[in-house]
This record gives sequence, structure tokens and C-alpha cells, in this order.
Amino acid sequence: MMLAHRLARQLAHPKGLPGRLLGNAMDVVNRKPTRLAVDLLAPCPGEAVIDAGCGTGAAMAELLARADCRITGADASATMLDAARQRLGPRASYLEAKLEDIALPDAAFDAVLALNVLYFESKDHAMLRRMRGLLKTGGRLVAYVTDRQSMENWSFAREGFHRLFDKETLWAALADAGFAQARIEVHEVAITRSVTGLLARAWRS
Repeated sequence: MMLAHRLARQLAHPKGLPGRLLGNAMDVVNRKPTRLAVDLLAPCPGEAVIDAGCGTGAAMAELLARADCRITGADASATMLDAARQRLGPRASYLEAKLEDIALPDAAFDAVLALNVLYFESKDHAMLRRMRGLLKTGGRLVAYVTDRQSMENWSFAREGFHRLFDKETLWAALADAGFAQARIEVHEVAITRSVTGLLARAWRS
């Protein structure tokens, strides 16, 4: 139980060498979700995109490989931002901040990418509301979480750090945060034989 608790805490806020090693491991585990999310986001050249909870910068690198975007990586973990800077250098901008408190102008981005961060969302959806606020009218959010049933098989997810979602509760969270209800889609995706993910796309009207 102690190991599961420590792992859950590091996943919530990676710190120091253990956090850096965990970030590298998560890059490997999340290769398929990252690819699927970037596919769904479909970045276009010149777009302003923010990776909310950018971690080591793996998804930002994937975005830049697809299109010449203006990328910003935001993360509450200085350890993760250091790793992202080492990966991408001046090809991106970086911001250390809690995702619900990102101090950037409203309507500054064409797209928001949010991979494996909604587990740490508050009941009032402050994180999703801020992401929506960052989007231009007509801008899109793409988010990924692992489905509740898959998460419940992992001891770290039962330590009280993670908020778990199924397809219906993820849709409801996006709607409650103010995204256009007619333009919210949540897809179940097979990550492995035993792990199901949820990939969501929503627009600001």
C-alpha cells in the first residue's frame, strides 16, 4: 500500500529523480494514447496549441512532428518542465503553473491537449473551465484518460489522488465546464487487450 501511495503521489506531481524516471516510463506506456490524441487534434501549421500537463514534452514533440505549430507546454511540476525543455529547447514555450491557474490571456489558443491530467480535476471543474477559457471561439480541446474500469484494477488509482471517469461522466464534466454540448464527443479506444481509454474532443462555441 505504501508503494501504491507513493506512486499515486508522484503521478499527481512528479518531483526529483523519481519523478523524472516515472515521467520517462509514462512516455513509453502512453505512446499509443499520445498518438491517438494528436491524430484527433489534427494540428495545422501556424496554430497556437497548449499542452496542458505537458510532462516530459513527448506529446509536444509529436505535435511538432505533424505541423509547424506554436507550442506552449504547461505543467505544475518543475521536474517535468525541465525534461520538456531538454527535449525541445526553443521550439516551444514553457509555463510552470497549476492547470486551473494558467496565467495566460483568454482566447489565446486554437487547441488544447490534455493527456492524463483530468484525474486531478476538482469537483467544480476548475481545470476544464480554464482550458476552455484559453481557447478561441471555435477552438478545440482533446483529452485522454484511462477508463474507470481499467483504472480500478491498479492499486495506485485507489489511493485517493485520482478522479476516475467513464464515458458518461467524462462527457458530463466537459458539458459542466461550458463546452458546447452538441460538439462533445467521447470515444472508447483499446489501448491494450486489458486497458480501455477514453478520448474526448470538445469545442468552445
